[in-house]
This record gives sequence, C-alpha cells and structure tokens, in this order.
Amino acid sequence: MKKRMYILIAALLMTAMTALCPGSLAAADYVSIKELRETLPQRWTGEYVVEHGAPNQLEKGDTVSVDVPIVVPEVDAVPVVRITWEPPAEGLDGSVSISLNGWGIKGMSRDFSTENLRFPLLERKVTFDPALPWEDAPTIAIEEIQKWLPFMRDKELTCYFQQSYGESEDKGFQCLYFYTTYHGIPQLKGGSIFLHGLESEYGPHSKEKMAVPASMVAIRIERPGSFWANIYTSQEIGVDMEDIPLLPFEEILNVLQQQVVDGYAYMLNEVCFGYMPFIDPEKKGEEFLLLPVWAAKGRTRTDLNLPFDLETDQVVVDQGGYGSRGVIVVNAQTGEVYDFVNDRRPDRLYVPHIITWDEVN
Repeated sequence: MKKRMYILIAALLMTAMTALCPGSLAAADYVSIKELRETLPQRWTGEYVVEHGAPNQLEKGDTVSVDVPIVVPEVDAVPVVRITWEPPAEGLDGSVSISLNGWGIKGMSRDFSTENLRFPLLERKVTFDPALPWEDAPTIAIEEIQKWLPFMRDKELTCYFQQSYGESEDKGFQCLYFYTTYHGIPQLKGGSIFLHGLESEYGPHSKEKMAVPASMVAIRIERPGSFWANIYTSQEIGVDMEDIPLLPFEEILNVLQQQVVDGYAYMLNEVCFGYMPFIDPEKKGEEFLLLPVWAAKGRTRTDLNLPFDLETDQVVVDQGGYGSRGVIVVNAQTGEVYDFVNDRRPDRLYVPHIITWDEVN
C-alpha cells in the first residue's frame, strides 16, 4: 500500500514539475485572437504606486493613474507574415513628382506647389477644404495615393493620427499618418527599432539604414488631386503560419502593470495589438517575419536614466504613434518586454521561437 502511495506521490510531483517547467505549454494557457477579443475589457484602468524611479522624475511612492482604451483588430486569425523591402515604384503617372524612390522609402507628390508647403506645423487651424468633411480626409487620402501610385493599390492602411492646419481659412491642409496593415493587423513597429543600430544587418537597398522595413505612410493633402506623401512600406512575400496562439490578456496586463510600477510610464493613452518585424537570420537583411506584440504608448521611457519630456505636447506624442523607442512593447506569445535602449545583443532582432498550436494542444 505504501509503495503504491509513494508511486502515486512521485507521479503527481513529476506532473507538477512538468507543469511548472518554462518549456511546457498547455492549451489552457493560450487563446486565439477571437477568444482574446471576446474576453477583453474595453479599457485598462487602475492606479499604481511607483516602486522605482529617479530624482526629479517619477520617484518611489508617486502614483500613476491609467485609463486607456485597449485596441484589438477585428480579425479571426494571427498569421506569421513574411515581408521584404518595397522595391522602387514603377508605372507612375507623369503628373507625379518624385523626390525619392528607393527600396523601402519613397517621397512623392502631385499638384503640390512649394509655396503651399510654407505653413506652421502642428497648429490647429482649418481643414483642407471647407466643402469636404474633416472626418473624410483619411478616405480621400487613401483614394488619392491608390489612384496615382499603383504600388499602393494592394496596401491595407490604418490611420492613427490626423491633424488639420494651414496658413489661412482658405489655405488649409490635412496631415495624416497611417500604419501598413497586413491581414487586418497593423505593423506598429519598424525601421530603426533599437537605439543601437544593427549595421551588419541593414538591407542592401536601404538608404536610411533601417534594420527592418518600416511601416508608415505620411500624407499632407490640400484637396483631392493634391497631395504630398512620405512612404515607408514593405512588400508581403507570403504567410509562413496561418494562425498562432496568444497569451490571455490578463498575462499581458500583469507585465504592463509591472512596467508602470517600475517607473517606466508617466502617462499612457493607448494599448494596441499589432505586428513587429524580426530578422530571418537565414535570409539576413532580405526577408523578415511579422510577429504579434502588445504596445502601450504615451509618455514612457525604456531606461530609468532617461528623463520624461514633460514639455512635449501630447499631439507630438500621438503623431509618433508606436515609432518611439520609449513605447512599451511586449511579445504577445511570451510576455517578454523588449528593451530598445539597453539591449545590445547581436541577435536581439532575430526571429524568436514561434509557439504553434501543435505545441499547446
């Protein structure tokens, strides 16, 4: 009897140790994007007492309040998407002026004379045309670049910043910023992600020496037919995996809350689910994989030695989207926080292990 009891206890201990092992995965620990969205709160709210800080910044004992929307795309799957640099554009209309047409970065305009560019930036004044509703500007901007720039016609774009400004009531402009979106999921991060560049892994055609393809389209539009655009996009090669499992949001929230408690966020204004690009080491500098992350933006920092720029207008913070290195970014499968300032590992941007449904089932 005692022998059987010892065997049973040993078996239970082995089961418990297996469950606690970091390499062990269980289906109950992961969810699909659809399951995640169905159980997700609309907002993250709470007050947190800072445990760490720095003099004249956030200090131990300070309170940080969080009340932000949680943004998740309306998709049923999270594919692993393979991308490469966007090649130079071809077949452009003769009326399109080109200031730059390189691999992954382009500057183009149409019917946008230089005198119209002399306007004060970031001043809320007028819309680009009183006869056109302000809220229609993103649709008009997308229609314009897809009409005149053929290489943009298959692109999904998500507008994340919109600002009206100009010199007078009849000389107004709309400034709009878009993420490139793949299979309904926006690429939030890209370009020179880490503070310390990966010079040996830059794409051979990248004029700006970006470590990975960027994800941003900036458009200034005066009226239909008149636009100026800076375009930083990539080209999809295909899908490596149709869908991958994700950590429940409760796990991600625990990580984000700890970042706030540790003094990395003075104020947040949004948490979003999206893609971040990683280098495929087997096709280094040429092909990349988009993997899911959670990102929190606002007034943040990735190094406690870096001061908050509290004088910066919030409009500027919003305009930067998730491009800042101070944005808090968490791997959606593992909960790992990416340190864009202090991480100097040569392989810090290589594709990490991708957890599959076969591993968790």
